[in-house]
Amino acid sequence: MSPGTFELLLTLVAPLITKKSTRMREPIPPDESLSVTLRYLVTGDAHTTIAASYRISPTTVRRIVQKTCDALWNALSEQGFWMDVIIVPGNTNDWKRIANDFGQMWNFPHALGTLDGKHVVMQAPARSGSIFFNYKKTHSIVLLAVCNARYEFTLVDIGDTGRQADGSVYTNSYLGRAIQNDLLNFPQPEALESCPSKPFPYAFLADDAFGLKPNLMKPYPNHTH
Repeated sequence: MSPGTFELLLTLVAPLITKKSTRMREPIPPDESLSVTLRYLVTGDAHTTIAASYRISPTTVRRIVQKTCDALWNALSEQGFWMDVIIVPGNTNDWKRIANDFGQMWNFPHALGTLDGKHVVMQAPARSGSIFFNYKKTHSIVLLAVCNARYEFTLVDIGDTGRQADGSVYTNSYLGRAIQNDLLNFPQPEALESCPSKPFPYAFLADDAFGLKPNLMKPYPNHTH
């Protein structure tokens, strides 16, 4: 994170996390509270480890992280950041608009989005064994995400352990189960202009790590395009 970004976040959250001084003790300054919280979010370090680095108690670290995360959410929401990040399709018409964009911009019909997983590197929690250890020989949790034709996130599912392959992450995720149980209001199969005699389903596009499903397409084996 750049110093400028840190200062921007500090400007937004400082009014929400600054405490008044008392005769008993001086409060943790807002810049330190933000620093503690960002370190926890980025590294996943244990509260005891962070506490030792900042010379505060683990209980204080826990309170700081909870309060500062709440402040970040509220402050960024008020600024409209979240509304600019993810707009979740809520009905059949929303999905059809996405599919139309794919058809016009990428010449691919009936595409509801591109699906892939990303390993987010972290420090493994204590006594977690190899559950977060991935094929890249790092520890991670997995971000499973769908993007539309304009490279904008439309759906995300975060939290599966790094040792799982993308296909397993998808199968076990809330997103995967919602798709398989037809809970996302996908459009019904429709005929294509190039093949008007047969209806074709709308589907996500993924790579070969995922299994082929009625609403999930992937490349032919041993073909890159």
